[in-house]
Amino acid sequence: MGESQGGLFEPSFNRSVKVLTTDDRITSDSGLLLLREADHRLGITEALAQRLHDPRREDRIRYQLVELLRERIYALAAGYSAQDDVDRLAHDPAMKLAAWNRSGGQPLDERMASQPTQSRLIDILSHDPNNRYALRDALADACERHLRAEGGDHAARKITVDIDSFPISVHGQQAGAAYNGHYRDHVYHPMVASYSVAGDYDSMHEGYRLGNGFLHCVLRQGQVHTAQGMVRFVKETVSKAKGLGYSVDLRIDAGYTDGETLDYLTDEKIHFIGRLKSNAVLDRLAERHLKRPAGRPPKEGYEHIIELGQYQAESWRHSQRVVLVVVDRPDSKTGQLNLMPERFFLVVGWGAEEVSGADALERYRRRGTFEDRLGEFQQAIGPHLSHADFHENETVLRLALLAFNLASMLR
Repeated sequence: MGESQGGLFEPSFNRSVKVLTTDDRITSDSGLLLLREADHRLGITEALAQRLHDPRREDRIRYQLVELLRERIYALAAGYSAQDDVDRLAHDPAMKLAAWNRSGGQPLDERMASQPTQSRLIDILSHDPNNRYALRDALADACERHLRAEGGDHAARKITVDIDSFPISVHGQQAGAAYNGHYRDHVYHPMVASYSVAGDYDSMHEGYRLGNGFLHCVLRQGQVHTAQGMVRFVKETVSKAKGLGYSVDLRIDAGYTDGETLDYLTDEKIHFIGRLKSNAVLDRLAERHLKRPAGRPPKEGYEHIIELGQYQAESWRHSQRVVLVVVDRPDSKTGQLNLMPERFFLVVGWGAEEVSGADALERYRRRGTFEDRLGEFQQAIGPHLSHADFHENETVLRLALLAFNLASMLR
């Protein structure tokens, strides 16, 4: 209304259709406005900015910390993972409207922060220990704000926490990055924790409560063993998870079911399910359960769940309940069973009277959605950890996970 009609195009096949192009209002990233709406309702970046110490002189500040945070987090959520991308977004009308603390159309006449200014934000977040702690806690805070907004301002009855590590490839001389023989690449090896209500990331049943997201993360050097620092990480994760659920249990992969971790979980009475690496003793216990029954096998093959009872490795202080799962499926092409059935072991931190073997297997298999989300994070956001400083790269990783949480809330 009242705007100039420059660039008006009327197709001859239908004169009622009019195409108007106004350069200052064209964007392919209008989804940024949805991110700001979710962020505004939950107060995620506002709460984080209030906890940060800003060392800049007030008379020389053009962009508030909350505006810089929004610009960086929203860009990551939209798939702009390189810091140089903010220069291209600085004139984007959707980014200006989403990130600025201005009402009306005034932000359209402004310019967002450039890459050097965003670099100063990373410095501010990385080099002050209190700011690092505030950003670390922002992941769990965002999860809790979303969960309480969706569920009447109270915690969930039961939540499940998944813990895993993954590689992030680097190219350069970043502090702490190293060659990892398992991944055969020069990497960082971060550990992350994610939660879901009742262990279900995709619950859409009526009356069920939906909530999930990354709640803790530490960046680790590239050559560290999978389970290094696991007990400390679990302590911090469970502490953060208590604000989300009255009951907290864990799902962990075989790389984390070492004696130190299992003994700690048992001492603290934390329920868990995990894969257990096979060994000669477990293989002997499983051997008699691998024989196939006589007769023609069913078309879909077999799946057997066997209670092996209590098992205690020499390095463990506590014995643990072990469940054997035998999966004997036909080949998808030939329809024939393989020479030997597949089998794996689950270590279960519940008694058989609390959780049956079949229920334990079902709970563990739902961990697959968490692994999908982790892969989605790497594919959709894939943060570039290109800073020379270790703390700066950890800051970028946590901002990226916070961006992924915010985008996931729009699901």
